[in-house]
Amino acid sequence: MQQDSLVEYGSRRFIITITAIMCALLEIVDSTIVNVALNEMKGNLGATLSEVGWVITAYAIGNVIIVPMTSWLSAQFGRRNYFAASIIIFVEMPPIFGSLYFSDYVKESGVEHSW
Repeated sequence: MQQDSLVEYGSRRFIITITAIMCALLEIVDSTIVNVALNEMKGNLGATLSEVGWVITAYAIGNVIIVPMTSWLSAQFGRRNYFAASIIIFVEMPPIFGSLYFSDYVKESGVEHSW
């Protein structure tokens, strides 16, 4: 009797690896964009540095909330389902909410450590 292995082989392994890398890069680029755009947001929105700083605070709060819950959520919904839902949340938040502060908070809550 042969046990099912968690190790993937062939093209499926390649697809899984590329997907994980692309999603990690998606999160890194998003964080970098926010950090680089702080001065631009200050000028375009007429906000002070402390007001724009809330964007970074939302990222940190999202991390603090989701990191401890990641294991539990993936156990409840399955790793694949949780990962897919996290990516969908990450991509769909800006068009749905439009609010920079709230959508960044929800996006980071959804994707930061889901994989």
